[in-house]
Amino acid sequence: MKKENTQYMGIDIGGAHLKCVGIDKSKNISYIKYDSYQVWNDKKILFEKLNQIDSEFNNNKLIYGITMSAELCENFPNRKVGAKYIMEACNSLKSRKLFYSNSSILFNSRFKIENLMSMNWHAIGKLCENKVKNSIIIDFGSTTTDFLCIKNFKLKNEGFNDFERINNNELIYKGLIRTPLFGIKNKIKFKKQNYNLIPEIFSDMSDIYRVKKLLKKNIDIDKTVDASNKSIRNSMIRIARNFGFDYDNSKKELIMRICDELYSSQLDEIRKNINFLKKKYKLSRKCKIILSGVGQEILMNYLNKKFDDTIFLFELLGTQQYKEASYHAPALSIALLLFEKN
Repeated sequence: MKKENTQYMGIDIGGAHLKCVGIDKSKNISYIKYDSYQVWNDKKILFEKLNQIDSEFNNNKLIYGITMSAELCENFPNRKVGAKYIMEACNSLKSRKLFYSNSSILFNSRFKIENLMSMNWHAIGKLCENKVKNSIIIDFGSTTTDFLCIKNFKLKNEGFNDFERINNNELIYKGLIRTPLFGIKNKIKFKKQNYNLIPEIFSDMSDIYRVKKLLKKNIDIDKTVDASNKSIRNSMIRIARNFGFDYDNSKKELIMRICDELYSSQLDEIRKNINFLKKKYKLSRKCKIILSGVGQEILMNYLNKKFDDTIFLFELLGTQQYKEASYHAPALSIALLLFEKN
């Protein structure tokens, strides 16, 4: 990758992560950035992080395409105020910047705030709708799981904010890393005994996937909930805490069963939601299932035994070089849409 060749950059500004994907004039990946921060603790971090990106480039032809979901952070009094603050931070970028919206023109320097907020998922659908006739795209991220339904080369999603989307099965607000265990299940059954979860954030799903040795280091970038290290032993200690006991070797079998149950429960909820959306939109049982996000390989290993035609987003796009970038599918999609529009 040669970042100095970057012509178009997609920036996805979340509350917990900043994701950037740059491409050159030939649509080759030239830049990828995946950075952890906490906007809800200090919103000024946005200016700092964006200035860091800006300082890496000295290219007056570079165009930034920007989408956001950080406006949901609780240190903003409401989402509109949050979106305006994010736009202000983005305006500090020196190169040309365009915001992504759900309007027909997609990119502009000014839009109605309502059309900008939490539209990162939408960019994936707009990129893909002319590339596949019928499909359900699942972006399995660190915090959420987005579902995009394409029928007859048209994005069919009905919801355009989180409230609408979580209530019509187009968004499951659970992800690979940041979701607390009690957000997946409230009890686990092991050897005919139920074990109830304590509804406190003593651990999260990153601990589950870490213990199962499924979490890659390049996506395991967030601090643990107790700020200790990311060893398997410490992950087990955190998981045990959510069930009210202390970890020792005698509890290892129980904790492994807990991990298996929570892993299966999360991924099976995604499977069931795919089937629900197929029926809702009258999609064929054989329609393509397309996967992206930091959890795409984990989800593939689970779903490819249950659905016939399951592929990765980078396979739909026709090149292996987009694999890492597709972990940050909204940012990749925006960079590619900018290329198509210019």
